[in-house]
Order: sequence, then C-alpha cells, then structure tokens
Amino acid sequence: MAYKLAELHGDTVAVPQLVLARLTQTDGNTMRAALYILQTGDTDPHTMARALGLPSVEAARRALQYWSGAGLLEKERGTAAAPAAEAPKKIDLAGLNDPYISVLCEESQTALGKALSRSELLRLVALYTEDGWQPDVILLCCAEQARRKHGTVAAVVRELTRWRADGVETGEDAERYLRKVKQREEWCDDDAAQFGTASDKLTAWERKAIARWHEEWGASAELIGEAILRAGDKLSVRYVDGILRSWRAQGITTVAAARGQGQLNGSNILTTARPAATPAAAQKDLFNRDWAAVFDEEG
Repeated sequence: MAYKLAELHGDTVAVPQLVLARLTQTDGNTMRAALYILQTGDTDPHTMARALGLPSVEAARRALQYWSGAGLLEKERGTAAAPAAEAPKKIDLAGLNDPYISVLCEESQTALGKALSRSELLRLVALYTEDGWQPDVILLCCAEQARRKHGTVAAVVRELTRWRADGVETGEDAERYLRKVKQREEWCDDDAAQFGTASDKLTAWERKAIARWHEEWGASAELIGEAILRAGDKLSVRYVDGILRSWRAQGITTVAAARGQGQLNGSNILTTARPAATPAAAQKDLFNRDWAAVFDEEG
C-alpha cells in the first residue's frame, strides 16, 4: 500500500536543518525533546520529562545538554556559574562528531571547580566513548568527588569503577546510589557520636559494619544503642558488631527482646519457633557471653 503526505492545515512546526541532520545520530528521546522544545519553547527538564514520559529528569537534562552542544540551544546570560579557578578550556574535539563531548569537557571542569589539562579531559571523554559511561553519570560523579574534596580525574575514574561494581549504569542508578551514600553517612555520623568519636575517624571496616547493621540486619537505632550500652568498657565498633550479630542469630530484633530473652541460645531460635526449655544450669547468660568469640573478622 502506498502512502502520501496528508494535507496540512497550518498546524506545523519549523524544524531546523541541524535537527534533521541528526536524525540518524540521536536516540528517540533526544529527538523527541528537540521537537518538544521547538513546539513549546519549554526547556525545563522537570516539565519536559513529564510531558514526554521520559524515564527520568536526568534523561531530559541529558537531551538539553546534547542540543546545547549541537547549537540548537544556548545558555541564558546571567545564569550563575559555579566558581572555578580558571575558565573552562575550550577543547576542540569536534572531529569525534558528538555534541556530548564538548558538554562533558566544559561541565566537568565546572563540577570539579578547576580547569583540567588536555590529557585529563581526554581521559574523561574516554569514560564516555570507550568505557560506556553516559555524560550525565560522569558529571554526577565529578560533582560528588568535588563534594568529598577528591576533585581529580583519577578519583572520578576510581569512583566510577566502584559505582559499576555496585550496579550503577544510568543517571537514575547514580541518583539512587548517591541517596544511599548520603544515608550511610548519616548513619555513621549518628552511630559514631554514640561511640564518642567523629565519623571521619571510622575505618573502612567500621563504616561497612555500621551500614550492614542498618541495611542488611535492619537494626533500629534503639537496638544499636542497647548493644553499645552492653559493651561497657569494651566499647568498640567491632565489639558491638559481635553483640548485634549474636542477637540477630537468636532472632532478637527489639530492645525488649534483648533485655527479656537474653538467656536464649541462638541455635534454639534458629531451629524452632518455640525452643525447648533448657536447665537453668545449662543456660548461658547473654550478659556474660564472650563477645570476642563472635566478632566478625572479615576485612
């Protein structure tokens, strides 16, 4: 069956040649974003994401960055820019024929708050062209490393390796991961205060243990506080980890259970719903238990 263009009744949108020239170079969401902008003039990523049904606001921002690099959009004058030691360098990488590259080169320097050398910029570009990272994820990582005072390209490369190991691939993944990182930092701040220290004094193992208490074991702040109280003069993250590990093995998840059922053995809790009575002489008092025997020695 043959087709022909239907008669138009004035309901048209002028599409610049630079958009048409990229029909085979861009994905569907990026092209839809261009048509949406041409029709409405709206460049707000939140309303654009809703109107087009994009998977995330980051997808809308990525499209805006692309069309800015392609020349369809330009930044408004008077927009506040993050302070930087030097103005971002204009690196001519047009030969790679990808507007995302110029956006990545400029925005990464803004995110890190300093000018980068050509070799550093080329390493960031390689993260996109060779390692498969999307520019928005790279820029999120740059901003996160700058926040941590680790604002170097080498630190960004190392961090992205960790992100990939944790399953981060897209902008949505990165945002979820950063929310998890922030939550872990808050837990470390709160729990470190109970140990009488600052969170930046915790070792990597101690930070991992604290995250495990909350994320994997579901221990409440009250239960952790009870374990800290039980530690007495042996107070340390490793010792408290042993207490919480033993309680978890016995199915003890509340302060009331820890105080009222401390005499129960972990094996009874794990094997039966209603543990058989044990002679008083054979019961091992949880208060006098050798917690060092249950320490987790994982590195």
